[in-house]
Amino acid sequence: MRGRLQILAARSRQFDDLFEAYEEASHALERFQREGKGSRLVEEYEVVCRDIEADVIQHILQAGPDVSD
Repeated sequence: MRGRLQILAARSRQFDDLFEAYEEASHALERFQREGKGSRLVEEYEVVCRDIEADVIQHILQAGPDVSD
């Protein structure tokens, strides 16, 4: 799976942008959890991360089986 993601990222700026957004959101989420920030903020970033994950999965499914590791 990782190899497939790398191939897709190399072919699509959109994937690269999604991965970058996920990295930023997941780091923020970890920081908020570690620092004991309000649960509303933690919940919001959990949703953001899940939404980005869903977007990545959707794009992978749309790419079809022609992308191999």
